[in-house]
Amino acid sequence: MTSITMNNIVKEYGDGFAAVNDVSLDIADGEFMILVGPSGCGKSTLLRMIVGLEDITAGDMLIGDERVNDLAPRDRNLSMVFQNYALYPHLTVYENIAFPLRLSKDFDESTIDGKVREASATLELDEHLERKPANLSGGQRQRVAMGRAIVREARAFLFDEPLSNLDAKLRGQMRTEISRMQRRMGITTVYVTHDQTEAMTLGDRVAVLRRGILQQCATPRELYEHPINLFVAGFIGSPPMNFIPGEVDGSTMKFPFTTVQLTEDQAKTVSGKELVLAGIRPEHFEDASLVDDAKRDEGTTFDAEVDVTEWLGNEQYAYVPFDAPQDVANQLKELAQELDSDALRTQLVVSLDPTSQMREGETATFWIDTSRMHLFDPGSGANLTNPAATVEREGTVVQSEASTPIQERDDESGARPVATARAQDGTSSDGAPRAADSSSNTSDTSNTGDTGDTGDTEGDTPPAAAAAPPG
Repeated sequence: MTSITMNNIVKEYGDGFAAVNDVSLDIADGEFMILVGPSGCGKSTLLRMIVGLEDITAGDMLIGDERVNDLAPRDRNLSMVFQNYALYPHLTVYENIAFPLRLSKDFDESTIDGKVREASATLELDEHLERKPANLSGGQRQRVAMGRAIVREARAFLFDEPLSNLDAKLRGQMRTEISRMQRRMGITTVYVTHDQTEAMTLGDRVAVLRRGILQQCATPRELYEHPINLFVAGFIGSPPMNFIPGEVDGSTMKFPFTTVQLTEDQAKTVSGKELVLAGIRPEHFEDASLVDDAKRDEGTTFDAEVDVTEWLGNEQYAYVPFDAPQDVANQLKELAQELDSDALRTQLVVSLDPTSQMREGETATFWIDTSRMHLFDPGSGANLTNPAATVEREGTVVQSEASTPIQERDDESGARPVATARAQDGTSSDGAPRAADSSSNTSDTSNTGDTGDTGDTEGDTPPAAAAAPPG
């Protein structure tokens, strides 16, 4: 096991396009770190720089105390699991798992057999050892790929969207298996995904990227409850946070559908501003008829026409459209396009008790818990109510460097260490948007020669090769 440190990492292609821009991140020994963001944010590119499949334009990549910028992938001793499994179709499950051990020529047959069978038992593959990959389900193939990573006893595990090809039920099962395996082994793990469910359930900490820039790195709870800016708030949470334009008038704020009373701290936060974006999670609304009288006075009620309702048995949602200034509507539309979300429109998504009798087309009374409201600067996107240290400088929000504790998890390996994350500002100094996600699938890095080349130095050619992005 080992720590991974990234100091001001930059990946810039020949045309000047920066896919990863000045990312600094400390991943502790044994930590499960998630890299998450929409397509094109640079998360897979960053992972490929860790393993050595992409050259680093600037900055330092350290594995343990060793700077590895110039090391070939095979010399970094990292294991990688890919979206497309990267299995050898002509080899059995047993031989696929044993392949990196045979390639190294450091183990005798009895040792190889012991390691393969130990990994097979861990991943419940014993009955499939003599089968070929074509005869396995997607979940079984992914377990074989994980087994091949386990037997190498690498310094760290890297996962590049390993569950994307699986159906919803299998994804849930594999999430549990990956989490259980990582806890048991206590190995440093970096996991790339665009699925926030995976991010929130698997990681000790989650690093959110946007256009190649690290926005915020924190525990899942911290990201959800205290997002640093508009982007993180809109990305984390399903359904996403509602963003409502609010006109500030002293200690009150006027929404398109009601006026709410601000707390003393909220009024102080927005003092001097005319317009802000209020962020309210769907679960902080409720059918007013179901709210206790004692609780009702802690929030605000309003009447609105219900456009659509969705009843899912254990939960229910109502959609309520509202009018917003054109510039705010355009900002929400752009954010929705970047997040690939149709929910970030000028409408409220309200989470209701499943017993609520609200129906579409009716005018209903809603209740808001305004004490849970976030307030955002429409220009910079900064969360003005975030307790983290922030400063505004020329429209840029910067999060101060601070220690962020890893969530402690009780397991066989004991308590988790504490690491720090260094989140960068949300825009470049010149205001230019910069990022791309140049992901491509490769085989196990133990079979890799030079950077960007996944061909074996001897033996069979792996079934998938890494292709560097153009430019």
